[in-house]
Amino acid sequence: MSPVSRLGAVALVCSIVFTVFVATVVNYLIYTSRWSFALLRPDYVARKPPTISRAISEPAVGEPFANWMLISAPLLFIAVAVLMTVLVRSARRQAGAMPRGQLGWIVGLSGVVILLQALASVGMVMLSQFRFPTHNALHMAGSYLFFFSQAFAVFIGEMLSRSCDAPPLRGRLLGVATCRFRRWLILVPAALGVAYLALFIVKDLDTGPAAPLLYQTYVSVELLLISSFLLYFLAWIPESVLALGRYLRA
Repeated sequence: MSPVSRLGAVALVCSIVFTVFVATVVNYLIYTSRWSFALLRPDYVARKPPTISRAISEPAVGEPFANWMLISAPLLFIAVAVLMTVLVRSARRQAGAMPRGQLGWIVGLSGVVILLQALASVGMVMLSQFRFPTHNALHMAGSYLFFFSQAFAVFIGEMLSRSCDAPPLRGRLLGVATCRFRRWLILVPAALGVAYLALFIVKDLDTGPAAPLLYQTYVSVELLLISSFLLYFLAWIPESVLALGRYLRA
């Protein structure tokens, strides 16, 4: 990204801090919630491993989880919205060097990412505030909203990254190395997303002796998929750092 204004620099610092904070908090919560549930409900864990949804159904686990989601969800939305806004402003300053229609494509994709992240953040709050066993329908609605919106936010973000990396803009809006890294990194949430969706369907089928292993794989992939979403957002931080470096030099 091109050099930013003082306000833009402050906003990028906030975006970096918020992204790292949310990635740390959410990763900590999704893994420790299952461990905490296992300590409180060894009878359940002896039968089957808990999903995150089942783990937070225990009030002692779910209530602090919900409180942290109330903080993390809006912060992640702000972090993503700031990054997209700064990227669009950088693109507008370089509109003269772009092929016809390129600026509109970048602006449109950025807007879609912001919208999808807003929906994903709403889903984060819903699934944490409405929990089993009293709010099953609302919890599942929040879960679907989060997973689908977050997945599409990540994949549209990758489309945006590739469009900014296209000639003759290579190295002008986004770094060549970081764009190339994200091209490979996106394969992780893509593979995990396909596996998670397949396991979500298969886990309810009669698979005989393979059922326990499939269910264990399902609950493990759930954790890894969420972590991969957060990892992809962290992979945009170098762009912000480079833009801040240009601001300081300017």
